[in-house]
Amino acid sequence: MSRKQKIKELVENFRALRRSMAFHTPGALNIPRITPSQWGVLIYIERRGKSTVKEVAKNLHITSSASTQLIDGLVESGYVVRETHDKDRRAVTLTLSKKTKAQVYRMNKERQKKFLKFFEILTEKELDQYIMLNKKIVERAVKK
Repeated sequence: MSRKQKIKELVENFRALRRSMAFHTPGALNIPRITPSQWGVLIYIERRGKSTVKEVAKNLHITSSASTQLIDGLVESGYVVRETHDKDRRAVTLTLSKKTKAQVYRMNKERQKKFLKFFEILTEKELDQYIMLNKKIVERAVKK
């Protein structure tokens, strides 16, 4: 298999892993599905306490329109609240809804369980190697 074919296979594996990370929150069948990109928005807002569309776009390395599209879905589902400022109606602050704060905690725990399950097939030595190789790739990626 050529290097190009190996990289193609690796990319497909990344996509499959990403698709498998979309989930419902435990015990809440009426809660809409969260995509990995939406999850990234929720985590970013949760860590900051509040944010703007531009800050989300910059942090996720996406366009403002893509950020708006993600946020619109989260607002519609009740995960995120948009608040306009009285003095400047154009300024919009994003916060997590009250229900979302508790859900994000549960979703974090659920996601951690999924990752533990994914990597349980690796020995400690293999996991250490994977971490080392992944770190090497990430360091190269952030330099660009």
